[in-house]
Amino acid sequence: MTYPHRPGDRGAATPLSTFAPQPWTVRKSTEYGTRALPMRRYEITALTPDGDYVDDILRGPAHPAFESAFAALARGTLLSTEHGPMAVEDLQPGIWIETRDNGLQMLVWRGAMTLIPRADDTTGRACLYRIPMDAFGPQRPMPDLVLGPYARLVTRNPALADLVGRDSALVPLPVFEDGHNVIRVTPASPVTVYHLAFARHQIISVNGLDIDSMHPGGELAGQLTDETLRLFLSLFPHAAQPGRFGPLALPRISEDAWHGVRAA
Repeated sequence: MTYPHRPGDRGAATPLSTFAPQPWTVRKSTEYGTRALPMRRYEITALTPDGDYVDDILRGPAHPAFESAFAALARGTLLSTEHGPMAVEDLQPGIWIETRDNGLQMLVWRGAMTLIPRADDTTGRACLYRIPMDAFGPQRPMPDLVLGPYARLVTRNPALADLVGRDSALVPLPVFEDGHNVIRVTPASPVTVYHLAFARHQIISVNGLDIDSMHPGGELAGQLTDETLRLFLSLFPHAAQPGRFGPLALPRISEDAWHGVRAA
């Protein structure tokens, strides 16, 4: 089954049937550490494999597995689309977005949530990260960029080959915080953050920096109960089951693993 695309659109949708299922392990706990988690609102707009349009607001726990699927892009982040540069808040499923490796791909899901800095911050990530113009090289980014706390940057380092078998990987943005090139910012009021998903995991450019699209990876393993896993999957009507997210476009490494690479 494929996603529908409009006459005249370039490229073909990626068949979901090509994705092999992935194993998932679920632990019987919904707590993060020793604290019970509060609930928060998750907003979704999506295209289902049958072509239905979904626009909904659901409640779920403020768990890292949930929040990481929504909190990567800040309002105003620019992406290259079939119609030219567009801000993330203006994107809707069905629009075609430029990807690094696969040209124009159709957006099938956009998620949004609100970060509330002075509320009970169970994960320590009710913040944003500001990256000044040219912080990672000429026009990287251009102009200044603000990302959410769960964004991952495509990073190249020869030492990564010993860890993941190649010299590039997706690295959590917070590891680059240095108060100069990547600056942690605590908003003065609630702010909306976003994430985007395609029929398969993609690398996308935002203001000139490469990050990845939404994909749960192996992060659900051991974190969610059966009931919470079902709630999590209900947020992604374009996928419906874990295996439908497909393979990762690049390996991901943890913050601790990156510190080990830097120390090598």
